[in-house]
Amino acid sequence: MRYLLVIFLAFTVVPAFGYEPMIGDYIQPVNESLIIQQTEVPYSEFNKVSRDAVIIEFGNIHPHSWQAELHNDLLYGNPEGDAVIRIYDSEIPGKFFEIGMGSHPRYSYWIAADVPSTGYVLLYSAFENGWIPGKPTKITYSEQTGLTVDNGLRTVLSNLDLSPFTIKSYSVFGMKGTTDPPAVTNGIYTVKIISADYGENPLSLFPFVVTGILGVVVAVLIFSKKRS
Repeated sequence: MRYLLVIFLAFTVVPAFGYEPMIGDYIQPVNESLIIQQTEVPYSEFNKVSRDAVIIEFGNIHPHSWQAELHNDLLYGNPEGDAVIRIYDSEIPGKFFEIGMGSHPRYSYWIAADVPSTGYVLLYSAFENGWIPGKPTKITYSEQTGLTVDNGLRTVLSNLDLSPFTIKSYSVFGMKGTTDPPAVTNGIYTVKIISADYGENPLSLFPFVVTGILGVVVAVLIFSKKRS
């Protein structure tokens, strides 16, 4: 029994996320089944209104299941300035979800989505204290559980059904009117995305399969020992 437990623990330690990506638009991961993307958006891109926002492709498609982090390290130029990002689906034109972060001192925060069945819908909003500098927004998505958003303070949106949603591109803006002062004057906005493509490396599933088999074996042995 002791030896089986040692083997079980050995196979359950899988260093899939045991490294920190470096600065750059695309990082080649150690695990070939993982796609790790890090995109830095210059502050100047936010000094435009929504109609002038340019849709930019990430360079990699992130389907099925993915995780994203939004790091807002921007210096705002006026109290009415915002930092808004829209992340677009690869299949349906105009389908996106949106996350906005307002300037100090209010730190407003909102989540919206635009899908064919409903159009643009505001899903969550906080007029003040909606986010904290230095705390990233964390987004998780899978076709089974939908979209979940953590604003760095708590989970504010859970299991939103956007399926299917494959990340392809993004756009940003931050000004309400063209005559407004600049929304942002300095800093950087970083988007980190991790997704998995097990079709590229089916062997990456091997540790999880072995873990499941060993778990069943150990459970059977423990049950048998108790009965005896």
